[in-house]
Amino acid sequence: MDYAESTTFQTFERLFKSHYADLYSYGYRFIQDRSQVEDLIQDVFLHIWENRAQLEIRSSTRAYLRAAVKNKAISHLRSNYHLQVALVPPEEISPSTSLPSSEDRSDPETLIQLVRKGVERLPKQCRLVFQLSRHSGLTYDEIAQELGVSKETVKSQIKIALHKLRTFLGRHWDTICLLGILQSF
Repeated sequence: MDYAESTTFQTFERLFKSHYADLYSYGYRFIQDRSQVEDLIQDVFLHIWENRAQLEIRSSTRAYLRAAVKNKAISHLRSNYHLQVALVPPEEISPSTSLPSSEDRSDPETLIQLVRKGVERLPKQCRLVFQLSRHSGLTYDEIAQELGVSKETVKSQIKIALHKLRTFLGRHWDTICLLGILQSF
């Protein structure tokens, strides 16, 4: 690496380090998923690095970076919108599908039933991917091939399923994971 490239890289590194924390907290307001926000910021900086020769910033660096993060986040949300179908809120649960009382939730069998209810509430495609992964033990590649989708779609579906299950199961998530219940699905 020659001197000019070294200087350019050092400048880029300073830019990244000085703006990362701000961009992370800004991006997190749009997408409440740490790894997704980190990926999003990495994509923004990769774009800047790859296009550094022709890049023209007409506003402040901070404003430019925030706009780039916002645009990436909106793009991400749009592309994953169909995957973001929410679970039915607890207040809309009918008596026949009511959740166990807090005393019953420490019983492993009751927790298994609770997880099953959460899995049943997942969107159809999300539930299918989750069950193929957890119940059938297929790898992401095998699931992608089986369903004719990309491996990234499978990863995204699994992330969504786990997020929705965590939300549904709330405070019992740690207990369920400790008991290894999700491995039986």
